[in-house]
Amino acid sequence: MSERITVFDIEVLNGDPASVCSIGIVELLDRQIVNTYYSLIRPKNLSFDVYRYNVHHIRIQDLKKAPSFKEVWQEIAVYFDHRVVVSHDVQGDMAALRAAMKRNKIAYPSLQMSCTNVLAHLLEPQLEKYSVTDLCQYYGIPMAQAHHALADAQACANILIKLLEKAHMPSLTVLHEAYHIAFGEMHANYYRNIISPEHAASVSPQKHALTNLSIAFTGNLLTSKEDLHRQLDQVKAYYNREVNSHTSYLVIGSLGYRKVRYGKENRKVLKAIALQKEGQDLQIIHEKEYLQLLKK
Repeated sequence: MSERITVFDIEVLNGDPASVCSIGIVELLDRQIVNTYYSLIRPKNLSFDVYRYNVHHIRIQDLKKAPSFKEVWQEIAVYFDHRVVVSHDVQGDMAALRAAMKRNKIAYPSLQMSCTNVLAHLLEPQLEKYSVTDLCQYYGIPMAQAHHALADAQACANILIKLLEKAHMPSLTVLHEAYHIAFGEMHANYYRNIISPEHAASVSPQKHALTNLSIAFTGNLLTSKEDLHRQLDQVKAYYNREVNSHTSYLVIGSLGYRKVRYGKENRKVLKAIALQKEGQDLQIIHEKEYLQLLKK
């Protein structure tokens, strides 16, 4: 069965995550490049950021006559809706695209997400550096222009092809299944991130409901910190120091549970609620519920 994948890269103009100012897309069909797309984008926030300018060298005057994000999205939506999409930092890139879609009142498409950074950590754990440039050097992939969205997307597509060859896998879907890594997912009112690159090298076969999930804790727990780490290690789950886009569960301690859960002061609870409102697949549970999950 044929596999069609959208590989993309974006650049942002400033610290506003919705300020996507360029996008490059490479469409793969069974590991062959069949389409490419590139456009500058005129974001609503045209504030200048010298740090980001020094990365991508896109000037504000270059953007004043560029199409808006909404205009570009009309051309590229077909590459995202009901597709598997890949970038080298899909967590960050999709966060920016979602911010731009929200700013422009565009409904989120339904898609699955993978990440060459995650897959490289999984398949090449001996490497010390995993940037697009480093992986291109490692695999002998020519790179036209770093931090140009289309050049980076083309490099990322070639890295993905090398990773599939390294794993001896016929498709990206089969690779994910073989290594028990769930695709990230996005729908209109739902978002679940792919596993982080840092956790990819230690990913485990699915054997428990919590395996490979990231779990954060807050409040006064009856369970000691040592026992928490031991329990998570037993089920091959990950301890999240903070609540973020990778968190699947926030566990609230039994002691003073109601005050922490409903008091509107706990920083982790407030962050979890905000992420839930954005559609993230994140559950806030009582310590007792967590202990019951461990027994399943």
